[in-house]
Amino acid sequence: MIQLLVLLITSLFFNCYGYAETNTHFASRPDVKLFIHKMVKQHHFKETTLIALFNTVKIRPAIMRKIKAPLENEPWNIYQHLFVTDWRVHHGVDYWNRNKDALAHAEKKYGVPASVIVATIGIETKYGLHTGKFRVIDSLSNIAFSKSTRAAFFRSELEEFLLLTREQHLDPLKVMGSYAGAIGQPQFMPSSYRRFAVSYNGHSKIDLTNNQFDIIASIANYYKSHGWETNKPIAVPSQTNNHPFHFFFFRDGEKSHLLSRSTLAEYRSPKDDELLKNNPHKVISLHTYWGEENWFGFHNFDVIKRYNASDLYAMSILQLSHRILMLREKIHHG
Repeated sequence: MIQLLVLLITSLFFNCYGYAETNTHFASRPDVKLFIHKMVKQHHFKETTLIALFNTVKIRPAIMRKIKAPLENEPWNIYQHLFVTDWRVHHGVDYWNRNKDALAHAEKKYGVPASVIVATIGIETKYGLHTGKFRVIDSLSNIAFSKSTRAAFFRSELEEFLLLTREQHLDPLKVMGSYAGAIGQPQFMPSSYRRFAVSYNGHSKIDLTNNQFDIIASIANYYKSHGWETNKPIAVPSQTNNHPFHFFFFRDGEKSHLLSRSTLAEYRSPKDDELLKNNPHKVISLHTYWGEENWFGFHNFDVIKRYNASDLYAMSILQLSHRILMLREKIHHG
């Protein structure tokens, strides 16, 4: 009896797993048929090609679980612990040194600090180590044709993805990305890839997975296109912080150092009334175990949020960028 029960449970498990991983005839769904009809009519895709493509789509429960519980829902101290790490700081310096010419060119052309570009790659994909393990066609289709409140957005991104693969001569079956369909080291959504990705050398083919020149230039162009203001502040800590300037400490293996305020380009003391008087700002409150951590955020903070609409994300870019910058300067001048 016990053996029979074990066999039954095993059979149910593998049946469920098989359903999740095998051909689901996605193209036969009414909502998918309507989408295919739209792509054929508006963009002149071949119906048979799209039917064949969507019939390869797999149901991925993990995608829907992740989209419902993003890390941006966590408290700031947890998010900070995950993303503003010593590993990302040290590898960020290494990445900067390996790509210093491309970063210097991008900073000069677009006015976006090299440290911010490096930090963005570090936060998004750990400098290219983790660009995504999901087929983008699966990620976008699973969310686009679900009951998610964001389904309409992802249907739009699915449309952009198909146009992107045609324009860039990519195989839509082989493009890999995040659970949300973000692509390459910068983790651009398809619409951002089409609008803001640029070729460093001016070629029509843009590679955001392996070509560091394209990757760096595209991130800089993204920020600049969304209104980045050169040599302007991003955010400064408020005097109401429970632990003001606590993140300025970093370890070099022996002892901790408190970074001099004079070396912090964008970090200026809120006591400097001129900074707040001359730059429109807002209060940013970050929830931690110890209470609210308050900051004054400026225009460039909101520009970073165009990449990811989360205060936690923008703050992680800011803090990681400065730690990378400070460590690199310490090494070069040490």
